[in-house]
Amino acid sequence: MKNYWKLVGWQGMLFVLVGMMLLKIQIFVPFYQATYAYAIVPLSDYVAFVLAAMFMMASLNVICSYYDVKMQNILKGKTDESSEEKSKYKIFWIFALIAMAMQAFIGIKNHAWQMPAMALVFEVGAYFYALKYKRENLVGNIMLSFMYSILVLMPLILELFALKNYAFSQPYIVVGNEMRSFADLLFGDKIGLLCNVVFYFAAFVFLLTFLRDLTLDLANMNQNRQEDIVTFPVKEGEKRTKVLLGFFAVLFIALNGWFIYKYYYNIDVIYLIMIAVITILPLLYYLFCLLKAKSQLEYVNLYQFLGMIYISLLFVLMFARNIFVAEC
Repeated sequence: MKNYWKLVGWQGMLFVLVGMMLLKIQIFVPFYQATYAYAIVPLSDYVAFVLAAMFMMASLNVICSYYDVKMQNILKGKTDESSEEKSKYKIFWIFALIAMAMQAFIGIKNHAWQMPAMALVFEVGAYFYALKYKRENLVGNIMLSFMYSILVLMPLILELFALKNYAFSQPYIVVGNEMRSFADLLFGDKIGLLCNVVFYFAAFVFLLTFLRDLTLDLANMNQNRQEDIVTFPVKEGEKRTKVLLGFFAVLFIALNGWFIYKYYYNIDVIYLIMIAVITILPLLYYLFCLLKAKSQLEYVNLYQFLGMIYISLLFVLMFARNIFVAEC
């Protein structure tokens, strides 16, 4: 059982579960309250969507494990597919089909056909990422980061298209003592705020995943060179890789700085300090350690440290309700 949970990547699945439920509670529910729209996507449908997203994450981990085992067997001179490889390949397709079927059902029910399309893009991307691009120069790093950010954007797509359908079925609503156009109320500044916040989280996940994956490539540079795996550090060297990592780390810091500046007048000072402490300070520490790092162990420690920053995203999500309510 322990090996099974490791195979499906239980940490990633747990992150998806907690993160997406926080998106619902801390962002979408306040949005509904601010626009007088209630129960656009029922909680039962949203929970089913989150379960489908967890299957998507599990399928990515399984197919990556499958091809890692396959490459190890090839390096050992084994050409026949082992029973372990066959079982992992079957599990991938089972998880992928379950995820796409669930997303299709939820999308059709909530008038968001984009959901099964995005699930299909994710699963196809996961397959080719593990098959070919995982060990390619930068392409694999970008693909993995993109797939993770898709998971963050999918709740927004689901809610937006359900809201669009609801808006045109409810032309007018009573707000106070006056009749208001629901479409005008919905698709004004509030929808822009909603998109800005969710896109911030998607960019957060993209940049953090890219930094972490490339740092791992740097840690495995010597091993990859021996196995003729042409990652960016193998091709361009340690110094250029550190420059690229530094550039994206600074970009990441700028993203968080923009988020704090954007909502400076809508967040309590204590919250503002907490957001800076749990996002910007760890990235500055990463930059400092990256400049000094030389050994494989130091790069592995940096990789693990970046994994801990994922948790900070959940804390930022906890404060998102305050931002949204104040702005609206």
